[in-house]
Amino acid sequence: MRLRDTTVVFLCAFLGVVALLVPMPVFGGPYEGIPDGEVEWTCAVPPLSLAPPDVDLDEVREAVADAHVTASTTGRPYIAPASRHPLCGGLARTQVVLGLLALAGAFWRGRSWWRDTADTRAEKRFKRLHAGAENPKGGNRIFR
Repeated sequence: MRLRDTTVVFLCAFLGVVALLVPMPVFGGPYEGIPDGEVEWTCAVPPLSLAPPDVDLDEVREAVADAHVTASTTGRPYIAPASRHPLCGGLARTQVVLGLLALAGAFWRGRSWWRDTADTRAEKRFKRLHAGAENPKGGNRIFR
């Protein structure tokens, strides 16, 4: 199966936009001694978090301990504190590079498609121009 050039351009552009605008989900699991489900890890949109400030894991551990104490004293269910994941900066930079590569591929493929089909477009314009310039009676409309 062969994909059309316009399909490849659309797919590259779509994947580039998705990579640039959608934050990569951080999968669950323990991270440096913080058990799975204890913290709600988040990441910002990749172009906005290229160089985020460092996350202090000791503060995150303290917030988890405070949430456990609050849950046990009040009798309410445990509410996990939210924190930015320490790997967001590296993931964001990777996503931005992948997104820009996909957009560059879309631009390159679209440009090559545009150049490959230039002759066909010029022939259509030429036919349309000369078909409309002729008079049905056989004379040329230009010299009236």
